[in-house]
Amino acid sequence: MLRIILPFVSREAPLRSDCDHKVSAPRFEVPTIPRKLLIVRLSAVGDVVHVLPSLKTLRKNYPSAHIAWLVEDKAEGILRGHPDLDEIIVFPKKRWIAGVKNPFAFLQTVAEFFAFVTNLRRQGFEMALDFHGNLKSGIMTFLTGAPLRVGFARGHCKEGNFLFTNRWIDLPPRRLHRIERNLSLLEGLGLRPIREGATIAVSREDEEYTASNLKVSGKGPLIVIHPGTSTYGAYKRWPATSYAQLGDRLVEEFNARVVFTWGPAELERTKEILSAMRHPGDLAPEAETLGKLASLIRKADLFISGDTGPMNIASILGVPQVAIFGPKDPAIYGPYHKRAIVVRKEIDCSPCTKKTCDNPVCITSITPEEVFGAARALLGGRFPS
Repeated sequence: MLRIILPFVSREAPLRSDCDHKVSAPRFEVPTIPRKLLIVRLSAVGDVVHVLPSLKTLRKNYPSAHIAWLVEDKAEGILRGHPDLDEIIVFPKKRWIAGVKNPFAFLQTVAEFFAFVTNLRRQGFEMALDFHGNLKSGIMTFLTGAPLRVGFARGHCKEGNFLFTNRWIDLPPRRLHRIERNLSLLEGLGLRPIREGATIAVSREDEEYTASNLKVSGKGPLIVIHPGTSTYGAYKRWPATSYAQLGDRLVEEFNARVVFTWGPAELERTKEILSAMRHPGDLAPEAETLGKLASLIRKADLFISGDTGPMNIASILGVPQVAIFGPKDPAIYGPYHKRAIVVRKEIDCSPCTKKTCDNPVCITSITPEEVFGAARALLGGRFPS
């Protein structure tokens, strides 16, 4: 059975303010107005986006504080130029992994890491907030030397993360959207969460790049479709043929300008979709940075994708969107605004916690007509067919 959630607002569950927070007794008091604080959320793109409302909450509560963010190189582009952030500290994961695997670069990489930690400690952060909650983030949070290290309580983090923090925020025994989960960390410190108004900074350079390189003609709605996922999330991909049929329906019914975006290792599959369409679609210019991708998504009248990082970018930007979900739970990972529809199938095995699947019928059984129906619901009032 098909299930369409309209509108999809993750806060259909009781709000965090309705819940009691169990905060373990701290060994240090929270500074009334911390001078320097650090957010630790290393990756991935979508998960970093999910912390942006928490960044806004911190800035609102501590307007004069120096707020820094420790993030891996792959996701740092989404933070670049953010008005609520004073500093981005990039954890160069890709370079260091290559370095430790190379016997000629191993010692240099180890030296770089220790120099990195030394500089991190010299920053003098009074508070570090670990939104990531695994072993790696716990170690990095501990190595900051911050006297107050806030993280999730045992049972709500992974790999012994709680051993590296000294104030632990417990969570209620129910599903929480990732944004709500992150805000809970701050509510546990007595901060009032801000759920609206978080965004991504898009530079003038990114806007100019999109304007110069996006070549689409016509007067219909601009519909941006992102058909890919990371290699790690390949089992969450909707079939290429389904995307092609959907693109044709959008052109036929709305005279839509359909643009397909793509990321690393996704170009060939995206070209395959375009070649399978009976009507012309357009290949988006290469998004060399996440900022350029955000600038394109922000122009869309509608954004369509699976469960992937660009879906979360569209969500935080408030772009009308259709999200196609299979194995993952949209109540936890889905869009977080009122102009979104999640399309998924009611299947016994979905949602699940698998990392791979040989027969992801939960996603492959969704038809192009079902996704088109969701798109029509969002476009109909603005762009009559």
